[in-house]
Amino acid sequence: MPAMSRPTYKIRPAARLIRTIGQDLIKDVYAAIVELVKNSYDADSPNVVISFNYEEKSSRLTISVEDHGHGMSSDIVCNQWLVPATDDKLKRRTSAKKRVLQGRKGIGRFAAAILGQRILLETTQSGTTTSLILDMEELESTQYLDEFDIPIDVVKTGKPDGTRLEIEKDGISSEQVKAIWTPKQIHKLLVELRSLTAPAEVYETAKSQGFEIQHDKFEIELRFNKFPDDKYSDQTIEIKPFPVLDLYDYKISGKVDANGNAELEFENQNIPSLPPQHISLNIPLDSDNGQTYPGEIFLDLRVYDRDPDSIENIIKRGLKDPTTGEYVGKQEARKILDEYYGVGIYREQFRIRPYGEPSFDWLELDKKRVQDPSNNIGHNQTIGFVYIRSEEQSGLKEKSARDGLVENGAYSGLVTLVSQAINQLATRRRQYRQQALKGGRRRTLQDEVDSLFDFDDTRKRINKELNELGIARSDRERVGVVVDKVLDDEKQKKSAIARKIRDTIAIYQGQATLGKITHVLLHEGRKHIKYISETVPRIANWSLQMADGPNESLSQKIEERGSKVITHAKGLSHLFARIEPLARTRRAPNKNLNLKKEVEATFNIFASELNSAQISYEVDAEEKNLSINGNEMDFITVLSNLIENSIYWLGYSTSTNKKISVNIFRDKNHVLLEYFDNGPGFQGDNLSLMFEPGYSMKPNGTGLGLALAGEAIGRLGGKIEAKKTKIGALFEIIFGGD
Repeated sequence: MPAMSRPTYKIRPAARLIRTIGQDLIKDVYAAIVELVKNSYDADSPNVVISFNYEEKSSRLTISVEDHGHGMSSDIVCNQWLVPATDDKLKRRTSAKKRVLQGRKGIGRFAAAILGQRILLETTQSGTTTSLILDMEELESTQYLDEFDIPIDVVKTGKPDGTRLEIEKDGISSEQVKAIWTPKQIHKLLVELRSLTAPAEVYETAKSQGFEIQHDKFEIELRFNKFPDDKYSDQTIEIKPFPVLDLYDYKISGKVDANGNAELEFENQNIPSLPPQHISLNIPLDSDNGQTYPGEIFLDLRVYDRDPDSIENIIKRGLKDPTTGEYVGKQEARKILDEYYGVGIYREQFRIRPYGEPSFDWLELDKKRVQDPSNNIGHNQTIGFVYIRSEEQSGLKEKSARDGLVENGAYSGLVTLVSQAINQLATRRRQYRQQALKGGRRRTLQDEVDSLFDFDDTRKRINKELNELGIARSDRERVGVVVDKVLDDEKQKKSAIARKIRDTIAIYQGQATLGKITHVLLHEGRKHIKYISETVPRIANWSLQMADGPNESLSQKIEERGSKVITHAKGLSHLFARIEPLARTRRAPNKNLNLKKEVEATFNIFASELNSAQISYEVDAEEKNLSINGNEMDFITVLSNLIENSIYWLGYSTSTNKKISVNIFRDKNHVLLEYFDNGPGFQGDNLSLMFEPGYSMKPNGTGLGLALAGEAIGRLGGKIEAKKTKIGALFEIIFGGD
């Protein structure tokens, strides 16, 4: 039986498919404009100009996107531009100037359908201009695409190469235009365009860490011609990068290779004098749940603390209005952060929407922060850039609707890698904030001791209890007299105990200071002991040789070396004498302290270390015998901690003239001591916390040194303050009189 022939049919796309691509597949008007901008980039244009123009008489709004790229020939227009889902860019992958092509799916140009009713294309290549009009309303009335005819004009014009795409929307009043494109909507478009490409400094950071990212100069300009909104009418806006980008508190950046090996650098801009901290680690993935490594990635994550003091610091670092150039207020600073926060994902030069938008917390930072708000970082604190390679290299594929990446194993792996990097930053941020006493002040040890013998709260409580028992006021007053006498007697009896506790604390603090400078003592002591231990046997040997008869040469050697042994022995004795007050187990009585001599003697303890670090010092006193009455141990504790701090921070100074200076003078009935070094100075606005226990700007600091100095200065009857200066660190010590 012969086989029956079967009829064949062809798929005939409906004409409305083109409008469907533009209106239904593309997410919003912002995505549509971004797609057209990317096409200009693919055309090797150095810039793109987006123009809004409203014609009142004809009630017509036009949005045009114009570039100065290589343009298109009539053949390209007919066989590629008019072919939906063409694979031309997918095959080429790079442009003539080696730009990585952005629009590989071949549908981005039809996004213009969401912006208006008609699309006018005018493109010039080699002096020949090709133009056409794509009328969406005519398409709607046509059944099939192959029935829709598009007239194309090809004219020799001699115009420069480039492409202009103009989208028209007819029958729209000025009020309707203002309702569609409100100041809020236009501002959102500005933010979208600003975040389309990352600032050059991010590329430079990536390059310095071995991750090459294509970064061609590509300028974006937004123009409003005869626009009905007075705020934007006849305005031209140059799209500039994020205004807050380099004002971060903390930053972590670096490369993660295709096997999860991360080489990262952490920076804390609250302490800018310290070099970045290098972090090497391997980040494992959950392969059992399908996670895979997304190829090589680079990340640059910047975190901004948002408490009032931190916002103030961001402003002081240089947060200005991009239009006026003036410093902004705290409210405006928060508003700017609210507009730009988010972690964006970039494929080479361009951001993939919606990653990086404030409304899209793809790393679930806020969800994690709810579990531990004091330690975890929130979505609104982060501005980040994550760079991925091509789909072929990474396995990260973009959805056709331009609403993100396909959530496959590579995407899940990417989320894990970026989250782990943020965890590394969060750990170091938490350590710093604990050391910097962010979020509150602590009471000093002196305050705690005083509170043990302060019975004012006890008096108030007794009075309250008597009142609640309903005891008459006259009776309460009689009882109060008795209570006051008992408490005063008790306070008097325990005053000796309080004094003993304070003395014991002072002794321990002196010994703590001694412990802190042990490395100095060991270095100085070993230098003297080494010379003595090596030289004395030689002198003894030379003396034995002298027994055989006079020897002028040996006699001279013995005399010279013996003199030096005595010098080193005196140096050792002097060193022990200087540290002896810190090592006492009983507190010595106060005595008259000559400030200039005490300062110079304390510097002598650190002489070798200062010399090794090439730090000079000078002590100047307006009166030779200017003095205070106090405990020698306390004064050494104050000054040695200041000197030790200076040596540490001057180590980060690039100055060739590292210097510490002390100036002692009288001001009315006070004695002042100004201590200054020309190091990196104080960072942030935590000067009031400088002497709090636990406060430290050193990465591994204990927060002990300046706290000891603060306690000791109180026992000397003075006060110490850290002062802001343009250069270096300044401490002012005021003693209450002589």
